[in-house]
Amino acid sequence: MGIATAIRAAGFALLGCLLLLATLASSRASASERYFIEFRARPGQYIGHTYVLYGRTDAAGRILEVHRAGLLPDGDAVAGAFLPIAAAVSKDKDKDDTRQKPSAVYRRPLSTTEYARVSRAVTMLRGNERQWHLIFQNCNDFGIMVAEALDLRRPPSLMPPSMWVGLLRALNR
Repeated sequence: MGIATAIRAAGFALLGCLLLLATLASSRASASERYFIEFRARPGQYIGHTYVLYGRTDAAGRILEVHRAGLLPDGDAVAGAFLPIAAAVSKDKDKDDTRQKPSAVYRRPLSTTEYARVSRAVTMLRGNERQWHLIFQNCNDFGIMVAEALDLRRPPSLMPPSMWVGLLRALNR
């Protein structure tokens, strides 16, 4: 009985050491990972476009994972100047967001909790039916909803996207 107990104790000690090493490795990896969000504006066919870029970086600031989202009309944006039209929160749908250089960027680090709030907010916004209107429900309004998830001070939506992002940056310094 003494040998079996000693073997069992050694097994539990080994298992405990392995769990401790796994926990340390996990916490070291998560400590070196950081999160960020960028509110961006880019030139567009009419007045431009506001969207967000968010994800994970390593300790050196290199992007490890990135997500992009913005509110885009599904149809003719000219019609959306007069009547609300169907829209969707894009998931890399707008190739211009990747091709065109942004005209304004507001980047801020996120805590793990803030990153989770942004991810949930974008997922919720994607899951609901949306409409787009040039004045009453545009891409800046999408930026406002994401900024609200972070409790940021935000400017009104009725301005060109590059001005909106610049003012958001100024309000939250």
